[in-house]
Amino acid sequence: MTPKHASYDVVIVGGAIFGSSVAWWLTQMSGFKGKVLVVERDPSYQFASTSHTNSCIRQQFTAAINIKVSQFGVEFIKNFRRFMGDDPEVPHLALHSFGYLYLADTPEFAQTLKQNQQVQMALGAGTRHLSREEIAAAYPFYLLDDILAANHNTDNEGYFDGGTMFDWFKRMARRNGVEYIHDEVVAMTKSADGTAITGVRLKSGSTVRCGTIVNASGPRALATAQMAGLSLPVEPRKRYTFIFDAANPLDRDLPLTIDPSGVHFRTDGKYYMAGCPPEEDPA
Repeated sequence: MTPKHASYDVVIVGGAIFGSSVAWWLTQMSGFKGKVLVVERDPSYQFASTSHTNSCIRQQFTAAINIKVSQFGVEFIKNFRRFMGDDPEVPHLALHSFGYLYLADTPEFAQTLKQNQQVQMALGAGTRHLSREEIAAAYPFYLLDDILAANHNTDNEGYFDGGTMFDWFKRMARRNGVEYIHDEVVAMTKSADGTAITGVRLKSGSTVRCGTIVNASGPRALATAQMAGLSLPVEPRKRYTFIFDAANPLDRDLPLTIDPSGVHFRTDGKYYMAGCPPEEDPA
């Protein structure tokens, strides 16, 4: 697909949820009237991380900036229609606050969770630090022989409909004038002194000039950065999520429970969802 213009103020490499979010937010910037081009190599998004995410959000971080970003994310989810201009076609997004339950199996890890809880509470998160007895009272079917403590927050932590959010980011960005094309950035052009990127070359053969490039290419971000002579600590790695039902379902929903081994699981409607990191984790 040939771009409509020879030059754009912003070219976004990757049109999944990050790229489409950036595109939409640019249209919300007061005073910005520039042209924006989103280049997406696979408009089906079959292999995009966006299509395979569990769409979970949490406030249980150790860094204040991450906690605050998530708190804004919760506000955005709960007020999605308002952020989208109160368009009656935009659906309300629900946040299912089942919470994250981090388990600790050593005194050191338990103390770290306690310290994390204090940081999170100071910023308004609802994280609770639980003893083994308190965990057992809430989830009596958990085998807790090697567990000492846990952190749990059911206040604005859980799952939301990321697919719908992505769909409306893209719809509204296009409605506001952002151009999407099915193509792939294969190279970047630099200024004469080599200090700035001035454009991109597309797989179709077109060359597009630009003022700013946004790298939103997900696990391919390193390959995109290398076109500009940069390096990023980003590698694609395989992850698996298993969804199953139970012959005898539990009598209560499970939070996203994270065992120290890395095994994690939660309720997913009438099913259960589980995963774990692989023993070998090649890029």
